[in-house]
Amino acid sequence: MFKQKITILNSAIMLVILSMPVLSVKYDKLTPNAQYTRAVKFLEKESYKKAEKALKAYTKSTPEDTDGWNLYAFTNRKLGNYEKAEDYYQKALELDPNNKSALEYQGELFVELGRLDEANNNLEKLRMLCKEGCLEFQMLERYINSESEKLYKK
Repeated sequence: MFKQKITILNSAIMLVILSMPVLSVKYDKLTPNAQYTRAVKFLEKESYKKAEKALKAYTKSTPEDTDGWNLYAFTNRKLGNYEKAEDYYQKALELDPNNKSALEYQGELFVELGRLDEANNNLEKLRMLCKEGCLEFQMLERYINSESEKLYKK
């Protein structure tokens, strides 16, 4: 009798376990925070294709996060998808016109596209936002200057 009760209990436990939903590791099944964290890890490894997938899911689930759009744009820029990158930087800056990181990275995109006037406009915006100076201003200034030097040497 005791063995029969254990068998019935084991069967009931197995039935409960088998009826539980299986957790998926697909990007769209992760929490937004996990998607973002995964994307950052991919970016640190320069795995841009994988980061793009994670950020696509992240921005879909968290469309109001300016930093998500900024990283999605950055990733697309690194993949050579310049039109997408430009659209996503614009989205990030629509959400937060003072996002210093987005202004820096968008400025770098402008430099890569040969649009130095627009890159310098971003640099001026950063100068105004960073009265005491900031890393984003310094990085974009260096990027513009290094590309300008290459143009003069040609």
